Amino acid sequence: MLGTVSVKPTKKVLCSLMIFLFSLLSISNPILLTAQVENSEAKWRQALGGKVLSIPAAQAESVVMVTDDGMLRCYSYTGRLLWQFDAQGKLTPFVSRSREGTSYICKIDGTFMAVNRSGRLLWTKKLSGPLVATPLVGWDGRIFIPQEQEVLCISAAGDQRWTLKLDAPLALPLVQDSKGGMLVALKSGMVLNVSAIGDIQSIALKEVPAVLVDVSESVSISPGLIVYYRNGNGEIISFSGPSKPLPSISGLPIAAGRHGSQLAILLESGTVVSISLETMQINWQGTGPAKSNSENMAFPLSGKTNTRPSILFDERGIYALRLSGAAGFTADGRRLWSIAIQGAASSPSFSDEGILYSGGNDWILYAYKLEDRVRLIARSLYGPAPDGTYQFEKRADPQIASDPFFFEETNLVRILSQIELLLNKGTVGPEEPASLLMLMLIASSGMQSASSGMQSASSGMHSSGAPFRLQPLVQANYRVWAIQLLARLGSRETIPFLANLARNEQDSLIVSEIAAAIGLIGVDPEGLALAVYERIMHSGQYRQDERVLTALAQSIGALCRFSGPPLSSAGIPFLIKLSEADKPPVVRQNAQQALQRLLN
Repeated sequence: MLGTVSVKPTKKVLCSLMIFLFSLLSISNPILLTAQVENSEAKWRQALGGKVLSIPAAQAESVVMVTDDGMLRCYSYTGRLLWQFDAQGKLTPFVSRSREGTSYICKIDGTFMAVNRSGRLLWTKKLSGPLVATPLVGWDGRIFIPQEQEVLCISAAGDQRWTLKLDAPLALPLVQDSKGGMLVALKSGMVLNVSAIGDIQSIALKEVPAVLVDVSESVSISPGLIVYYRNGNGEIISFSGPSKPLPSISGLPIAAGRHGSQLAILLESGTVVSISLETMQINWQGTGPAKSNSENMAFPLSGKTNTRPSILFDERGIYALRLSGAAGFTADGRRLWSIAIQGAASSPSFSDEGILYSGGNDWILYAYKLEDRVRLIARSLYGPAPDGTYQFEKRADPQIASDPFFFEETNLVRILSQIELLLNKGTVGPEEPASLLMLMLIASSGMQSASSGMQSASSGMHSSGAPFRLQPLVQANYRVWAIQLLARLGSRETIPFLANLARNEQDSLIVSEIAAAIGLIGVDPEGLALAVYERIMHSGQYRQDERVLTALAQSIGALCRFSGPPLSSAGIPFLIKLSEADKPPVVRQNAQQALQRLLN
């Protein structure tokens, strides 16, 4: 007779069973898996000299914020104060950062300022009025500046490209589109799609939108925009076709974000709604932290700040961020965490390192470590690479290069004078593609092969863009003029072209002008220019050339000042080399001055 065997479950078996049961619950109700951290202690906190005005801008393991004492402060993600910049006046509650870490801020008197990632003022520009929303940074470093009834585009060096006068005040912050331009919503109900060179498409909406999201070509319709109104109705509007209705939602939309074909909307009630743009149906709805009090949940936000709730939607998930707290969700609706924030002075921000930054009314910056997951992007001491490149020279008419009289002296004077006039007026705008192509053609004239001067993997100057051929040699002064105007255009995308031109150039005057141009543009995130400079410094041709070596010292100093570390860490050894005793006195003097400016 067989006996009965009793089996006592082990801890391992019980744990596996619990995990299985939780997985079943999450399938039936994806919002049940919740990591509540409402009473979580901050990983670190730092006392500030004032109340935070802006949404903290987190990037590349650091965070910057504007405070009401006129200071811009920067902390590492571990809580160490890196630097602080005194604007010497009251600041508007907005800050944005370029890929190189340059912070853009504005005083209430309209003084727009660029501060590098080491906390040093690079340049200022006087605007017609103060900012009304956060500036956007374009793919090549250009900045789109929103004012009450005007949008201004300037280069990373501060030169104006174009300005757009608006018929009505802005209704929402600028929204970046999928082509490196922006969507501009006006209080008149008009929405403008403005390209990076100032071209405009417009469409009249039924009413002023509550939220606005760009739609790229990946969503199976022609490029357009997603609009949700205050009554919860939404639609996808195409600039070249009929609109499509979106599922209605119950509540007031206050923020939205899109990742691929998925849309996430934050409602005033704290609910997050996920919508599929392929099926045009609601995927799921979930809530963030519980309402703490009516003032914290109010929208628009009360008080002196103009910061708005926001949705961050990337490959990690959906993050709803508002004054009263924040919540993180997976794309399929499981709530990862939520946190209630008491006494916040501005909406928080969520970094790539999984840290939530929140500035309090108590003049303290709080940092909460909420996730250990990292983004699926290449780690860099610089910020994320842009989503694309403009390659404006490809948009120009290729027949420009086929004109048999293009390189005649009188024609060159006419072309260069016209481009210079547009730059002086700040109205180059739609003429930028043709101007860029002509300047590149003139700057590289006389090169022994089209590919040596005109092509690079990043610049986009390939044979498909224009029928390049062996170009006649023109006087050096016209090439210098063209290079100087390229510098004033100030696009990061011209750095590969200029670096490649310097690598293949034999004229020391041209090489020195290229170095000066790169220094004026001020950015070299890939280190292309420094690599060429190292080659030039070690070449026998320019080893004792005062003009070239002086230009290199000045250019390296300018690049290091603009971008700060890590570029400055790579550039400083070159400056030390140029200040050694075997170099001509004028070269040593310029290298030493560049080093001194970096230290001060």
